[in-house]
Parts: sequence; structure tokens; C-alpha cells
Amino acid sequence: MDVLSSFACLLVGVALPLAAVFLVVRRGWRQLAVADAYGEVSRRLGLPVDTRGVSLHGHVGDRRLWVGEVMVGHGPDRRMMCWGVLDLERPLGLGVLLRRRGLSERVFRRARSPEVILADPELERLLEVHADEPSHLREVLTDDVLASLKRLILRWRDVVVTDRAVRVHLAQPLTTTSELQELVDGLFQLAGVLHQARAAVAPPSTLQPWVERLTPIGQELTLDVDPNWPALAGGIDGHRVELFPQRSSDGHTFALRWMDATDRGLGLQVRPQLAPDGYWSVGQDIQFEDEAFDRAFVVKGYDPDAVRALLDADARAALVALREHGTLELDDQRLEIRGLPADADILRTTLVRARALAAAFDAASSSGTS
Repeated sequence: MDVLSSFACLLVGVALPLAAVFLVVRRGWRQLAVADAYGEVSRRLGLPVDTRGVSLHGHVGDRRLWVGEVMVGHGPDRRMMCWGVLDLERPLGLGVLLRRRGLSERVFRRARSPEVILADPELERLLEVHADEPSHLREVLTDDVLASLKRLILRWRDVVVTDRAVRVHLAQPLTTTSELQELVDGLFQLAGVLHQARAAVAPPSTLQPWVERLTPIGQELTLDVDPNWPALAGGIDGHRVELFPQRSSDGHTFALRWMDATDRGLGLQVRPQLAPDGYWSVGQDIQFEDEAFDRAFVVKGYDPDAVRALLDADARAALVALREHGTLELDDQRLEIRGLPADADILRTTLVRARALAAAFDAASSSGTS
């Protein structure tokens, strides 16, 4: 018995360190596999490769993509989760919340809007769907949308659709390029058919008066009115511009997107100073010795000197003015301001100020190349 006990102790003594080594090696292998998959799919999409190997992120057209880990929740519920998130080209503006039945309330608050009954019995069993006006959402949930939604949820299970984004919750980071590409393709497929279906549906009743309110602004700035969102879209001074509504907790607000034709290649990110340093944010803050501006924004980029040259005094003053009525984000190709009040005068002023910012950028770029 003493010999057997000694032998058992020896085996345990050998097995424990081997198990520890195995777990360390396995974890390291997973991290390398994840980084390799992220890098390969980033290159396929023409996105910058995350040198830390912890995310796949960037803009593909007008849609912002993120796949990686993110800290969610507050207090004792704060924890790390892995998400795949793709912003819609434009918010649906319908107060949509679609999620798997039973998905943790710690992640999403209980919806207050009416529940929508789905025509597909299998999806109805799997999903909880809410919208401000169920009749409008039913028009958006075409056969193509339901088929794309079913493919995604049967493959990944924890799918969430909101007015602004399609999101998939993952148990852990994906380690193969094929799985990651499958996830990205599924997100883009669903987001694409949702946008097409929404573009063919009239706006909800609360937004219908805005077709008339946006018309004089569009005429003044030579922008077209899209009556189905309703939205303004077109070109100003060689820049592509969109102004469209989005649903917030207090009703509808508006968002402005101002796109440059070329990528500046500076790795530029300008975000509100008080915003949480969330999953879009990497790098160090660049200071300008401009109290009002530095207090308002966090600025990041590859080359601080080049970023300071672009954000000269005129550009900084324009950015400070633009933040008055909404939440501003700026990168190498786009300016986006969300949460603009549903006020025609404020929307017009914001467009004029964005035009002044674009002029300041164009002047700074011209002086830099002369």
C-alpha cells in the first residue's frame, strides 16, 4: 500500500506541472491562432492589421466592423465579452431590438416597445423582437431578411439586431480564418438585406413631417431628400454627405456623416474626452496645448506632428463648435456626429460648420503639400 501510495503521489506530482505547461502552451497557441485569423481577414477586407492581434476592426464602406473582446456592464456585472459587431449603413430608426429569448438582461435592458410576432415559427420560437411600430418592422422583415437572419442565428445562436448594428456574441475568440470569414460574411449579408428592405419602407409616423422640414435645407445646400428615412444625401465641395435620423431612448435624433474621397493615412481618431475608452480606441492621446480643445477631445494617430499639422487652429475651432449639439467622432476619412437634436435650425448649422471644418482640412493639406 505504501508503494502504491508513493507511486500515485509521483504520478500526481508529474501530472500537475505537465497539465500547467499544457494549459500555458494551449493558451499561447490559441492567441497566435486568433491573431493569425484576425490578420488574414483584415488583409482580405483591406483593413489595417491590429499589431496586438486582439481585434479585427475598421470601416468597410460606410459600415464599421469590430470583432474582438470588449468590456461590458457596470460594477459587479462588468466583464469581458467577445463580440462581432457591424454597424448598419444607416440606422433603421424604428426602435428595433431583436435578440435570442433569454439572453442576459445584464447585457441589454428589457425592451419597452411592443413585441413583434414573426411569420416564421422557428424564428418566433428563438427570437424576441421589439419595435416602436410593429407594422413598419414587419415590412422590413422581408423573406430575404428572415432567411439571412435564420442562417446567422442557427450558426452563431446569440445574434442581436438593434437600430444601429448587427451583433453576434461569441463564447470565445475564433481561431480559424474560415470561421472568422464566415462570421464576417454573415454580418455583412444580414446588414445588407436589412438596409435594402428599410430603404423601401416609409418612415415611422413620428418622422414623416421631416420630409418637408429637410427639403429647404437640401435645396440650400444642393442635397437630395430621401423621403423613406427621411434623410439628406449628396455632395458638398467634393465631399459625400449624409444626414439621417436615428432612434434614441428619448425619441429620434439625427446623425451627420461627412466623407472624404481619400484616406489621409494618419491613423487619426478624434473622440469625446469624457467617452469611455471602448473597443474602437487604441494608441496614446496627442495634446495640442489648446485648453478648450484638449479638454473636449481625445486625439490619436500614428504621427503626432502630422496630426497637429492637420488639426490647426481653424480645424480645432471648427471641431469645438461642432461638438455643441452632438457626439463627434473623426477619423482619416469621415466625420460623424450623432445625437443631433431634431431641430431644423441646428441641423442646418451643423452642416455649415462641417463644411467649414472640411475647408480647414483642405487648406491644411494644401499648405502641407506646397
